[in-house]
Amino acid sequence: MIAGFDMKAEIAKLAERIVEPVATKLTTQELAPVVSQIRHAFEQLDTERAIADTSFGNMAVTIMKPVQPMLSDAEFTRVVDRLNGAIAGFCVRSDWAPS
Repeated sequence: MIAGFDMKAEIAKLAERIVEPVATKLTTQELAPVVSQIRHAFEQLDTERAIADTSFGNMAVTIMKPVQPMLSDAEFTRVVDRLNGAIAGFCVRSDWAPS
């Protein structure tokens, strides 16, 4: 681990960046629980490896479902795709990194 690296802070930043494209369409009360769920999902994935049959796409849809009515189909799809990709990328373990 890199000295001074705060995984929880980085996960919080990541969660906010994922929903950034739709953040202006949602109130703080609508957005806060979604960002919190995203943070929680990443924190869980940081402490536990995802099982082989984990569907990141389904996970992303489930997290974003509460705000779907406030978004267009294109916006919802975009943020779900961003979250899905971020989760998949987060779970990739590089060969050179210590486990």
